[in-house]
Amino acid sequence: MKESHEFRWGGLAGVGALVLAVIGRLVMGNAPRITESTTTIAGYLSQYRAQVLMGALLYAIATALFLWFGVALATAFRRADESSDAPALVLAGYILISVIGFVGLSVFAGMTYAMTAHRALLPIAAGPYTALTVMGTISGIAVAVPFGASAVAIMRTHVFPAWMAWFALLVAALNVLAAFAVGITGGALAPDGLLVGYVPGVLTGLWVLAASGLLIREHLPIPTAGARPVMG
Repeated sequence: MKESHEFRWGGLAGVGALVLAVIGRLVMGNAPRITESTTTIAGYLSQYRAQVLMGALLYAIATALFLWFGVALATAFRRADESSDAPALVLAGYILISVIGFVGLSVFAGMTYAMTAHRALLPIAAGPYTALTVMGTISGIAVAVPFGASAVAIMRTHVFPAWMAWFALLVAALNVLAAFAVGITGGALAPDGLLVGYVPGVLTGLWVLAASGLLIREHLPIPTAGARPVMG
């Protein structure tokens, strides 16, 4: 067997994605909730225009790194068990999330640029702002795909410790449940509320951080044949 180090780079990409996502969120400042007035939302976009655009750029880079992490993860699963469809589903899931992320970020940045350059459009800013927030909530279904598939792959291959499989299932379940909050218009269960907008995202980030740490720390020998663990 030979040692393969691309998994470490994938783990570093996962850490980088999380760091840039956190910085991007901080750069954007105190974004208003979708339940706040149209004046508040318009004022935020107008006042924080540069920060919003920079934050969107950082999020876009983070999304690219997140995809890199997903590719490394799917490759580790595939090399451990070539007979399963789970690795392909993991890869497809990360691609799906990345596409949704790039589209959402591009639309948000484009909306902010257009409405602050043509200020007559600011009174209707709350419309696309709310729509993109709801889009992010519904995308929890997409997030659940690679995490559910990762749980299955871990249980089959033992690439990661068993608790990572259960953690992945928890993340998948919470993201699916959060998506069903699209009909709620206020409180902690609203699309951008604490329980829906933050808890699933934080747990998702923690799982990615844990998986990235394992990819960075471990040597991942490539099995010559059969479904064998690539990590001890």
